[in-house]
Amino acid sequence: MEEIKSVAIIGVGRVAQHIATELYANGVIIAGIFARDKEEAKRLAAKVKSPVIDKLGKRIAADMILLAVSDDAIQEVAEELGNQKALVAHTSGAVPMSELPDTLRRAVFYPLQSFSIDKQIVWENVPFCIEAENDCDVNALGGLAERLSNRVFVLSSQQRKTLHLAAVFANNFGNLMFEFSEELLSKGQISHEILHPLILETANKVLMQKASESQTGPASRGDIETIKAHQELLGTDNIYRQVYDLLTGEIYKRNHGKEL
Repeated sequence: MEEIKSVAIIGVGRVAQHIATELYANGVIIAGIFARDKEEAKRLAAKVKSPVIDKLGKRIAADMILLAVSDDAIQEVAEELGNQKALVAHTSGAVPMSELPDTLRRAVFYPLQSFSIDKQIVWENVPFCIEAENDCDVNALGGLAERLSNRVFVLSSQQRKTLHLAAVFANNFGNLMFEFSEELLSKGQISHEILHPLILETANKVLMQKASESQTGPASRGDIETIKAHQELLGTDNIYRQVYDLLTGEIYKRNHGKEL
C-alpha cells in the first residue's frame, strides 16, 4: 500500500467525530460510517459526505477501516468485520495490536490527545502513535498521520501502553486535582478563576523543564508548620486529606531524602 486515500470509520464518539471530520477536511475520502446508533451514524456521515454502513461483515471498500470505539469493544467489533482486504486499525492507547484478529491486516492509529465534542483540536500538534505488522503498512499509516500532524511516532504496543499510563497520570489524575481545587475553593466561596494564572504558569514550566525542577510549595521547601496548618484545615477521614498526605509525603521525601 503506497497511500491511504479512503477510510471507513467504525464508531461515532468523540474520537470518531474529530478524526472523521479532520480526515475529510484534508482530502481523505470517508468511505463509510458505522455505528449501532443508526441516527448518529447518519449525522456524522452527512458531515463528511459518506455513506452509512448498514452492518459489519460485508466487504468494506476502503483502504483503511478505523475502529474508533471503546477499548472493551475493539476485539468484538474487529471479529464482526470478518475477512477484509483493508488495513484495520484501532485508535486505543492501551489495547495491544494483537487483540485484533490475526486474519486481518492489523494496525494502530492512536492520537495522543484529550477530545471534547465541542472543542477544536490543533491537529498539527497532536502526537500520532502508529503501529503495523510490516514496513509497507507503517509507511502508509505514517503518510496518513502526516496529513493531520507534524508529530508522528512509531511505537510498539508495549511502548504505547506505557505512554497511555503516563498520560493518565498527567491528564486524568491532573484533572482530578483541578476538580479538588475547584471544590475546596467553592467551600470557601472563592471563584476557581483565581487559580487560572497559576495553572497556566505550572503547565508552561513543565513544557520548558523537567517537572522535578519545577516543584515548589511547602513540602518541597520543608515548611512543616504550613503543612500542619493545611492538614488541620482539611480535617480527617476525607479524600482531600488522604490525597494531601500521600502527595505531600512523596514530595517531601523526594526533596529531603527522608520521610515526613
